[in-house]
Formats: sequence, C-alpha cells, structure tokens
Amino acid sequence: MRQMLAGLCALLAASLPVAQAAGAGQIEIRPVEQVVELFTSQGCSSCPPADRILSRLAVEPGILALAYHVDYWDYIGWRDTHGSSENTERQRAYAAAFGTTTIYTPQVVVNGVADAIGSHEGKVRALMDNHPLKAAGKGASVTMRVDDDRLHITADVAGAKAGGRQPVLMLVTYDDETRTAIDRGENRGTTIVNSHAVQDWRILGMWSGEPLQVDLPLEMLTRPEGESRGWAALLQSVTDEGKPGPILAAAQVEFHQR
Repeated sequence: MRQMLAGLCALLAASLPVAQAAGAGQIEIRPVEQVVELFTSQGCSSCPPADRILSRLAVEPGILALAYHVDYWDYIGWRDTHGSSENTERQRAYAAAFGTTTIYTPQVVVNGVADAIGSHEGKVRALMDNHPLKAAGKGASVTMRVDDDRLHITADVAGAKAGGRQPVLMLVTYDDETRTAIDRGENRGTTIVNSHAVQDWRILGMWSGEPLQVDLPLEMLTRPEGESRGWAALLQSVTDEGKPGPILAAAQVEFHQR
C-alpha cells in the first residue's frame, strides 16, 4: 500500500497561520501552497547545504517542507538518527514514477511532479514556480483541525482531475528541528541541524468518490516529552501502474511546546 504513496495538499481558507491553545502547547494551522520533499542523509557530505535550504523553505509562508532521511548511507559509518527504509521506499517509488532506477541525495521532489538536486536552490524554486500545487489539484482539498484531543482530517478530490487509480491520503509526522553531533562517517566532527525530519508516514485511506474523513487521537501523534512537532496530510494521485503521481492537495498542523 505504501508503494502507492500518498499525497498531500491543502489550500486552507486562511492566508495566515491560525493558532489555538492545546494543553501545554499551541497548535498552529498553516496554509499549504507548495509541497517540497527532500531526500537526505546525515551521512552524506553533500546534504548539509540542502538541509539548510529546506530549513529556510520550512519557515516561508505557504510551503510545506518535509525531509525524508534515507538509510542507504548508513553503511559508511554513521547511522542516520532519522533514517528509515520506508523513506527510501518512497524515494524509489518516485524514481519509478520519473522513469529512472537511480536514487541520490540530496534530491528534492516538488509537488510530486518534478525533481532537482536539493542543494540547487534556484532550480528548486524554479520548479515551484513552474509546477504549482494548484495546477494538478484544482478542486481538490485537504483540511486539518484539532478538536479537543483529536486530529480531524477531511480530504476530497471534487472536480480535480486525478486520473489513474483512486488518490490516497497520507499522514506524515515530523519533528520541528533537531541538532545532531556526528562523530563518524563523511560528516564526522560536525553538528547537523535538521528541520521537519519525517518520523513516520502512513496511508490513511483511499478517496472513493466521497469526502474522506479521518479522526486520530492526538496521543498517537505526540511524544510524551511534548517536543515541537508537526503533522501533514497529503492527498496524492496514483498512476495506473501504482506509482505516485502529482500531489493534489495538502494541509499542515504544528504543535509548539510552550
């Protein structure tokens, strides 16, 4: 199911973040107009410049920036603290969708449509200009809201031209920011700052002609320590061959520890 890969999107009604109190922290709902996915590794010497670019994008209005740390650099000596085979699987699925067997870091995929070397900020921004989220997902929507102790997600394709198989809804959980001292591998002796490092992603369901609604308890998504983290819901099209297609819509919610 994960190889079908989910999507993200969201043009929330508000043009500015909306905040509300939540326990010992604050929930912030952020509008999404672009989705930038970076495939990176703490063990890759070429990745820190791309990590810094993603950190800048992550705080820009309207941009959902996600860092998927892959695990195929671990053999060099440093095991990425955020790495997972599932993240590598998502990258391989994109490679298949783009008609190649090659995967590399740092790689950026913009709105599920096109990729570029993640350290080439100008090319990344050009892709964002040339392949806007709304181009593929006109009429599609994803919304997220927090009601007491639950996260409520609604996704609908409506008049969007999804094509292929039924679009899938994916939930991504990420840490706001982490700092890691690297003592082995290509980046040994450095401290790497990672923004929006993905900790988990899962398929929540498939759109089948009616709005898809999902409720999740917040305790499933937050850490006991109460660190700042975020959740993103992606509604992504799927090709007839089961490969990930353009992201149709996305939404983003962040929890900030007080």
